[in-house]
Amino acid sequence: MRRRANEGTVHPVHYKGQIVSWRGLATYTDPNTLTRHRKSVSRRTKEEAEAALLALIKKLPKVSVERRPRTAKIAVFPPSKSPDSMHALFSRWIDFKHRDIRPSTYRNYVHALKLSLPHLGEKPLKQLTVLDVEALVSAVYQERGPKTAGRVLRVVGMALRQAVRWQMIPGNVAEAVSAPRFQKREMQVWNPEQIERFLKVAKRHRLYPLFALALSTGMRKGELLSLQWQDVDLESRVLMVRRNLVKNEAGQYELGLPKTGTGTRRIMLATDTVETLQKHWLEEIRGKRTPKPGDFVFTAASGNHIMHRHLDRVFRELTEKARLPRIRFHDLRHTSASLLIRHGVSPKIVADRMGHADVRFTLQVYTHVYDDQREEAAVPLTDLLGSRKMRPMEGDAGLTSTPLPALRELYAALGKVLATGSDPRMNLPTEEFAMN
Repeated sequence: MRRRANEGTVHPVHYKGQIVSWRGLATYTDPNTLTRHRKSVSRRTKEEAEAALLALIKKLPKVSVERRPRTAKIAVFPPSKSPDSMHALFSRWIDFKHRDIRPSTYRNYVHALKLSLPHLGEKPLKQLTVLDVEALVSAVYQERGPKTAGRVLRVVGMALRQAVRWQMIPGNVAEAVSAPRFQKREMQVWNPEQIERFLKVAKRHRLYPLFALALSTGMRKGELLSLQWQDVDLESRVLMVRRNLVKNEAGQYELGLPKTGTGTRRIMLATDTVETLQKHWLEEIRGKRTPKPGDFVFTAASGNHIMHRHLDRVFRELTEKARLPRIRFHDLRHTSASLLIRHGVSPKIVADRMGHADVRFTLQVYTHVYDDQREEAAVPLTDLLGSRKMRPMEGDAGLTSTPLPALRELYAALGKVLATGSDPRMNLPTEEFAMN
């Protein structure tokens, strides 16, 4: 459960599956060595441990230590010296795109263009050839691998495409270059039995409500970590996704808008998910203070949002403890979409729940076929070819009851119509036969 800054933490002590005591932990800084230490107290009940921990914290030394300054730097693209070079085009294009793209996307674009500068930076824009771009892709391929080489090619191609729109060049030579092929990572999801094993292990962890909400709704990691109590209506069972925890241009996390326009969405909550969140809300209460509407639903000890890397570490530890195949936290989103499709939910509804504008993207990228679904497709040939098992298609009821000789006679007549232009049985011209 969550503790605010300087409150320490209290957790149960388990023995043979039962809670035998409660332990309180407090961290303090030694005033002589300025090193961090921890002290603990144990009591029979949670209330006794809370009181003992509070008394312990009052006795611990209070030392203020200056925080180490952040080392992240804002992504900056270096200025160009030659106005007609590729470097100048990249500078102009990245400034043009800066106003419309997310900070994390801007950082990725700057990184890709910086990799291309040693190979294309001094090249005059109007003298750029297909072979120059091929050489760039080959060089990045050798240095960084096929995936990065493809990303650089895509960003350079976007800049050249805009140069064509600006009428700076007649055509985009990057379109003639193929991206290197690479082995895509196979999507990993858990089946229902594995999910039950994970939730059973995570049940005792304070972030259990977060994992349950991720599997139930398919929300992105940043959407979960930026969720506030004002976004959750437990009585109406409605959750609003309004923000996302994203990296800014300096690589630091901050609140931003959802990933796409359809990312701002309304999600209906299941009854068991509502019960889990209600229990979580009660556990967040400390003394007389209840969570405010602007408080994060899932918090760190400081009361601020949880960091991405901390959530990944906890998820990895719980996965190993449950002895499950290792997957990314984002794969819980794939798992949620796959389970909804498997349960018979309409793909359109699943796409809306995931925040996707295109249903095809949901089906192609976010859904996984489970083994039991593959088993359903393994129909024996005797069943596939047997007349008893074959079902007529819609609109073919009359055709399936027509005797085979009559069908042969009809097909032979139609063949003569096409060959001679008249109906041999009715002695009518083709036009009149068609009108009938």
